[in-house]
Amino acid sequence: MAHLTFIGLAYTSLLVLYVLAQRWKRPQGRPTPRACKKLGRSPENNWHRWILSLSTLPRRLVHRLLRRQDGLVEGLYVHPIKSCKAVQLQQAQVLREGLKYDRQFSFAELQGPPRARDKATSSEASGWKFITQRKYERLANIRIEIWVPDPDSPHYSSEEANVQSDGVLVVRYPDPQPLASNHQCSNMFEIPYNPTKTQIKQFGYTMEKMKIWKDYPDALLIASTMQTDPPTWLTHVQTYIKSSLPLALFRVAASHERQVFRNAPGKDQLGYQSVVGFADAYPLHLLGLASVADLDRRLSPVVPEFSTSSALRFRANIYFSGSDAYAEDSWKCIKIGEQIFHVACRTTRCELPNVDQYTGKRHRSEPSKTMKSYRNVDEGAGPGYACLGMQMVPAAELGVIKVGDPIKVLQTGTHYYIKQ
Repeated sequence: MAHLTFIGLAYTSLLVLYVLAQRWKRPQGRPTPRACKKLGRSPENNWHRWILSLSTLPRRLVHRLLRRQDGLVEGLYVHPIKSCKAVQLQQAQVLREGLKYDRQFSFAELQGPPRARDKATSSEASGWKFITQRKYERLANIRIEIWVPDPDSPHYSSEEANVQSDGVLVVRYPDPQPLASNHQCSNMFEIPYNPTKTQIKQFGYTMEKMKIWKDYPDALLIASTMQTDPPTWLTHVQTYIKSSLPLALFRVAASHERQVFRNAPGKDQLGYQSVVGFADAYPLHLLGLASVADLDRRLSPVVPEFSTSSALRFRANIYFSGSDAYAEDSWKCIKIGEQIFHVACRTTRCELPNVDQYTGKRHRSEPSKTMKSYRNVDEGAGPGYACLGMQMVPAAELGVIKVGDPIKVLQTGTHYYIKQ
């Protein structure tokens, strides 16, 4: 009994220390968007994830003892601006295009004359094209805060602009000066999360085509350096990431999402057409922590600092524990909490995981080189393409999942990746 009391006290002390640390490191004097409250938080370092994992320890022990699940959700992450820093959530709303707030904005570069909106195709070299950490690793240091309408705020009103736009994003970025020695986010700007027609007119947002992979969706142009008087924050971001081309920020436009086919179940099976905003290919990305741990084990003799490699390098939405490494490779349909998901295919890996999501620094070859040495496991992906994690499509258009939700495998089978 004394041992249990000691463990309980130690556990409580760790949680208290974590909460105090969060309060101490919070910058003072931060402006709070009117009528809003902050949702989630930005990952800071490795140790805080270990402490947070303790909060699910009792549930994990109970579930494992009863053997009622095949995994347990340990982390939920969204990336409001594509390739910028993730936001960690305790629960997330599931929409047909994935988790709410995920990859709804993207930076883009102008690679030729802007393409006309009535043209379905044009030359590869024309128009706005999305950018990611594949080219600009410093995007990892741009922090995003999600502020949602707060009914308890004294300023809350259905007429309040921040309420009508379903909240705002606060975007914080480091000093753009080349002599800056750190990546502290000392600068910021705000944008409405889902601009209303009034805000679109007020701020001069326009509809333009933006290329993302092989698609050219119409998207809402929030700002660009091509404007007569471009916003200072955008020119600062352009300088910080070292972009030499005109830069813009886009938002997914309602009813202009990209339809998902290839490995995804069809409309006849789902009852709706699967779509994505600015995600690469599928609505959701699932990754087992045991799989990441096995990769870390292989990496540690080669690159010692990777012995505690961050799973966030892989920018998944759902991280889970409780299964063997790569068990997810054979999953075809799973249930998370009360929500069912079709596991469409494996995730093929590019060089982006070589970027450290805490520093924005790129390793010259790892973990990509090690993954390619043993994870060429999908014939459809072809030689030279490592796979880690799984792509998923929600079985229903609306739902909620939470950290601590059990995962139950409903169907297993083989996967064959279909390329674009």
